[in-house]
Amino acid sequence: MRRAISITVLSTLAGLAQADDTNPFSCNDFLNFNDNPAQALDQLNTSKETLSWNWFNCLNQPAPNGLDRVWETLKPSDQVYLADGSKPTPYGTPFIPPSEVTDKAAKIPGMNLKRAFHNLNATLQVDGLPLEMGGSVPESQRGKPVRFQLLMSESTFDYIVDQGVYNMNGQDALTSDLYFPATSWEVKAGWLWIGSDSAYQAQLANDGYYIAQAYYQNKDGSYEVGYAALSALHVINKLVDGWVWTTFENVNNPKYTVTNAIPSQPMTNSTGPTPAAVPVNAQFQGWYKDLSRYELIGTQLQTSPKLLANSQLESAFQSQSSCFACHGTAAYSKTDGYFNFAQGGDAGQGGIVYPTEPVPESEFKGYNKLDFVWSLKRAQWQRP
Repeated sequence: MRRAISITVLSTLAGLAQADDTNPFSCNDFLNFNDNPAQALDQLNTSKETLSWNWFNCLNQPAPNGLDRVWETLKPSDQVYLADGSKPTPYGTPFIPPSEVTDKAAKIPGMNLKRAFHNLNATLQVDGLPLEMGGSVPESQRGKPVRFQLLMSESTFDYIVDQGVYNMNGQDALTSDLYFPATSWEVKAGWLWIGSDSAYQAQLANDGYYIAQAYYQNKDGSYEVGYAALSALHVINKLVDGWVWTTFENVNNPKYTVTNAIPSQPMTNSTGPTPAAVPVNAQFQGWYKDLSRYELIGTQLQTSPKLLANSQLESAFQSQSSCFACHGTAAYSKTDGYFNFAQGGDAGQGGIVYPTEPVPESEFKGYNKLDFVWSLKRAQWQRP
């Protein structure tokens, strides 16, 4: 069993690498736009959907260790915004999971302590609600939440550290707006928890999900350790000042996630794939068989398209979801705290509406803008 899973992982990575013969796009230094941002801008303006897929493919290429994918080597937010508010270790510092995690992993068939272990430490979506698993999941997983994590590139990390905003003390001391470098990236991943259920793992693998090693901490401090399946991936970068917002999800997600209606229904995406994404999806899914069950929902530049959501990450308010408009409200005030982008109104659930157009600058008097990066809200106070 241990040997078979290892061969499957290596075969998947090899398949991704071989597919590059079909596509001339270079992944050599794509996080820095291959040192040619002007060319990247031209590609963005020609077809933002094609460029989004190229980035997605590059992020899913084998990492230097030959065991993980490139995006799995980015710095997870829980290693940046530390619980005690202290300064994080440098980018690329090897991370060793808690001993309870490695001890449990050693007893699970196929686990490799040299591969990444994802800390799936979040279950709440932007609106504060979880997304439940259901449908074809095992009985033990019904009603349990989809889990999330956020990771960032070296440029993003270095800027956060250099500005001292990895804790609330630094954000509280801000005297001007933040402005991240052009090579900044963030990815947010959604995961279906598998645990050690090998039959369920095989079912998800057959449905084209990428399977990774993961863990999370229970309320009592103990850890759950096992496998998880990648259901969604947000990918953003600052090639343009307003950032490029792109989102992918597995086409089989409606089989495994459900709405909160009674009775529940399969969770679907109401914002895409956009018409422009449909033919590009078909092209890249044909090129990259191991990514063929993932689809681009869409790519947003400013407010075009007006709405863009991921059914796994923003399920409850897809009808009001605008990456650019909501993240454009990322701001902090020493007196009022973080800007509240959930506003009262007649529309939406419970009278709450979310912006789908940029909020007027007059609303941010007394705030320092955080350059669209709401993940800064995960920072903690550093106490003496």
